[in-house]
Amino acid sequence: MKRCLKYFAILAILMLMIAPLLFKSYALAKQLAIHTSNVKLKEGIDSLEAQIRKAQEISNLLRQEEVFKRLFFLKGPPSSEYYVDFNVLQTKLKSLSLTQDMLSNVYIMFRDNPVFVSNSISSDNYANIYANYYNYKDVTVNEWRDRLFKENFNVNFFTQNQVFSYFYGRNYFDGVTVLINNSYYNSIDQMSVMAIDFDKKDIVNKVLYENQLRDYFAYITDSDGNVILSHNNPGNAARPGLKNADEVTLGSQKYIALTYSSEMLGIHAVVGIPLQAIKTNVNSLLELVILYIVLGTLLTVGLTMLFSMKETMWLKRLIEASSRSSNTIFNISNEYSYINHAITRISTINEEQLSKIDALNDSIKHSVLKNVLILGVYTEREKEEAAAYFGGSFDRFCVAKVSYRLDDSRPVDLSIQQNIVLELEHSFRAIVDADFETLNFHTNETIFVIFLERKNSSYIDSIQIALTELIRMINVNSPIPFTINIGLSPVTFGIQHAKTAYQQAIYALSIHENDVSGGVYVYEPAAESADKLHFDIAILLKLYDALIAGEKNITGQIFADSLRSIANYALSEQEQLQIFYSFRQIVYNAHKVIVNERFDTEARLALSLPEYGQITDVFKLFHELNQVSASLCDVVIGNKRSNNEKLKVDIMNYIQDHYADLNLSAGSIAAQLLISEKYVYSFVKEQSGKSLGKLVEEVRLFHAERLLLETEFANGKIWMLCGFGSENTFYRAFSKKHGVSPTVWRENNKNPTG
Repeated sequence: MKRCLKYFAILAILMLMIAPLLFKSYALAKQLAIHTSNVKLKEGIDSLEAQIRKAQEISNLLRQEEVFKRLFFLKGPPSSEYYVDFNVLQTKLKSLSLTQDMLSNVYIMFRDNPVFVSNSISSDNYANIYANYYNYKDVTVNEWRDRLFKENFNVNFFTQNQVFSYFYGRNYFDGVTVLINNSYYNSIDQMSVMAIDFDKKDIVNKVLYENQLRDYFAYITDSDGNVILSHNNPGNAARPGLKNADEVTLGSQKYIALTYSSEMLGIHAVVGIPLQAIKTNVNSLLELVILYIVLGTLLTVGLTMLFSMKETMWLKRLIEASSRSSNTIFNISNEYSYINHAITRISTINEEQLSKIDALNDSIKHSVLKNVLILGVYTEREKEEAAAYFGGSFDRFCVAKVSYRLDDSRPVDLSIQQNIVLELEHSFRAIVDADFETLNFHTNETIFVIFLERKNSSYIDSIQIALTELIRMINVNSPIPFTINIGLSPVTFGIQHAKTAYQQAIYALSIHENDVSGGVYVYEPAAESADKLHFDIAILLKLYDALIAGEKNITGQIFADSLRSIANYALSEQEQLQIFYSFRQIVYNAHKVIVNERFDTEARLALSLPEYGQITDVFKLFHELNQVSASLCDVVIGNKRSNNEKLKVDIMNYIQDHYADLNLSAGSIAAQLLISEKYVYSFVKEQSGKSLGKLVEEVRLFHAERLLLETEFANGKIWMLCGFGSENTFYRAFSKKHGVSPTVWRENNKNPTG
C-alpha cells in the first residue's frame, strides 16, 4: 500500500502539472492555430509576390532584346522575315523562365499585331493558338483580347476560371492569370502584355497546410474587392470590413478570419479557421490525457503488485537463508508476520554481531596502544598504523599509571580488581575534562593515556590536581579501604614519544609506590641521569624484522638514529660497546637466517661481520655493521629480482621459440609458465617498457629482416614463416619501422652502394 500510494502521488503530481495546460488548452490551441495559419498565409502571399517579381524581371530583360523591339513596333500581321524573331523570343522566354524558377505557363501578346509567344509555343496568329492550344472556358477569343488591352495597368488579375493550356496537359484546370504590362511606354499606352497562369491548387497550397484544405476557407480579392480566387467559400463572395482574428459565421459554421494584404499586387487574402476544428483538437488532447491517466493507474497498480510480490519472495528466501545460517526457525503461516518476526530476530543477531565486531575493534585498538607504550613507534609504517586508530590524538598527551593495594594486605582478587577499575574509570571521567584510553597490564595496575587539547603548557598542574581529587573521592566513597598511587608523565608531543611517557610514569610511580598515604607524582628527571642515554631494546626487534624483509631504508634509518643518539649523550666506551654488540648479535641472527639458510655457499662467503679490536673506533664499527646490514638487504632484494630475471628470460625464450605461431598470445605464454594472463601483460610492460604485442612484432620483424638478407624467399613466404597474420600486417609493420617496403629494403641492404 505504501508503494501504491507513492506511485499514485507521483501520478497525481504529474496530473497537477498538466492541469493548468488543460484549463487553458482551448485558448492555447486557438492561439497556436491563429499563429501557424498567419505564418502560412503570409508565406503564401509573399511567395506569390516573389513569383510575380521574377516575371517582371523577365519582362525587363526581354524588353532589352532586339527581337522584342522589332515585334513590339510591328503593325499588322508579320511577314515571313519575322518568323525567326518568334523562335528567338520564345527560346529566350523559355530560358529565362527556367532560370528564374518560373514553372508556370508564361506568354506575351502585342496590341498592334497578332503575334503570340509563350515559353512552350509561338505563332503569328493568336486566334489559332486560342482555338487549339490555349483558351479560357466560356470566354471567346475577342473577350480574352479585350481583357488584355482594354485598360492600362501595371499588374492585374483574371478572375478564377477554367483554363486549358498545352503547357500543363490536355484537361482544363482552375487557374488564376496575372497580367503584367511590359510595354516600353506603359505609363502612356499599353501595347504589350505578359501573362502568367497559376494553378489555383498551387496558390491554395501556399496559404493553407495540407490538413487544413478540407475544413478551412480562403479567398483573394483585387483592389476593387472582386474575388479572384475562392476555396471552400460559400457563394464565392467577399466579406468587406473583416479584421485579423475576427469571428465570422458562414452557414452553420463559425470561423476565425485571418487577413493579409499585398501592397505590391493590390490584393487582399482571407483565411477562415473553423472553431469546431480547434475544439476537436482540444477534445482529442483531453481524451489523450484521460487515456494516460487510465494507463498510469493500471501501470501503478501493476507495478505495485509486481514489485511487492517479488520483494516478498526475495525477502522470504533471504530470511530462510539467514534463518538456516543462524539456526533460527520460524513456523508462521502469514508471510507478513513471518517477515516481521524474522527481521526482528535477524536484527537482534546483527546487533549481537556488531557488538562483537566493536569489541574486537576495541581489542585491536588496545593491542596497538599496548604496543605503542611498551615497544614504541620508530618507523613510518608504525606511525601510519597508530594514526589509523588514534588519528591526531597523540599530538598532545600524557600518561598516568595507577597502582592500588588493599590496606589490610589481602590479595586483590579478580572481582575486587574489576570493581576498582570500574570505579576508577567512572571517577576519572567525572574529574578529568579530556578524552582518555584505559589499559590494564597487571592485577593491581591501570594505565590512563590522557589526550589533551588545550595548549597551556602548565596544564599538567590541573591534571595533577584533578587526579588528587580522584584519589580523595574514591577513598571517601569506596567501601573497601585501599591506597592509590599515581605516576604521571609530563605533557608529551607526538606518538613517537609514547613509550618514553609511559616509562616516565612508571619511574614516577616506582619511587613513591610504597608511600602510605598515596598521591599523584609527576615525573622529574634526576640530575645525574639527565645526559644519559636509556637504550631501548625494542629497536633491536625492529632492526631484525627490517633485515629479514630486506627493507634497506628502514635499516639505514635505525642505524642513523641510534648513532645520532649515541653521539648526543656522554657514554663510556664500555657502554658504547654494549650497544654495538647488541646490534651485532641481531645482525648475526638475521645473517644466519638470510644467508646460511636461504642462499648458496658463494653468497654465504661474501658476507662477514666486523670484529672489535683494541684500536678500533666504535663508530667505525657501527658504520661497517650498517654496510653489512645493507648488503644483507641487497641479498634479499637480489633474490626477488633474480626470480623476476628468470621469468623475463623464460618469456623471451618462449617468444623466440614460438614467434612463427599465429596463436602466440598472452594466454599461451601464461599457460606454459603457469602464471596469469593479466600478469604476463603487466610483467612484460614493467620489464621492457613495451606492450606484449609490440614486443612480439619486433621479434617477428627481426627474423623477417634476417630472411630478407640471407634467403631469396618471396615476401609472401617470409610473412608466413615469421607469424604475421596477413601480408598487409607484415607490410604495415615493416614500413612503419623502416619507412620503405620489404622489397626496397632488401635491395638497399644487399647492395648498399647501388
